[in-house]
Amino acid sequence: MPSVIAVLEERERLALVRAEELRAELERVQVALAAAEEAARRVVIAREELVDALAETTVEEVPPRRAVVPATGNAGGKADVAGWCEGLEAKVLPEDYARIVSLVQEDAGRGGDGVRARGLREGLGWEASDAREQAARWRAKRLVERGWLTEVRAGLFRPRPGWPG
Repeated sequence: MPSVIAVLEERERLALVRAEELRAELERVQVALAAAEEAARRVVIAREELVDALAETTVEEVPPRRAVVPATGNAGGKADVAGWCEGLEAKVLPEDYARIVSLVQEDAGRGGDGVRARGLREGLGWEASDAREQAARWRAKRLVERGWLTEVRAGLFRPRPGWPG
């Protein structure tokens, strides 16, 4: 019959072996996690570059203000976004765009400094994700291009100059 000390020593040895196996597994998982995070970071950068490129291309091709131009937001299809002109109300815009204008005007009416994409995403009731935040930012930038909003600093949206608020 093995002694109690021998049993405990064997348990200790097995526990140390198991700990070493788990350390190796942890290291493998950490390497996989770092690779997945890097892949996600690269996708975010690619999406941002694509959105910027599409916005630049569209700006150059769009006639000034009064034109109605198809907007190609994220996977939601196409929407017609009218350029702002005197007497035109936000209700002529697609629902999400009109709501963004309203959110920005509400913020200005409360004396706010402007609304960022996260606030727009939350105000639209969209799920919390980088993609949805980017979609809100893209729509707000589209509204800036059309004269409905201004971007006072990078990513900070306010009503157009002269808004009666």
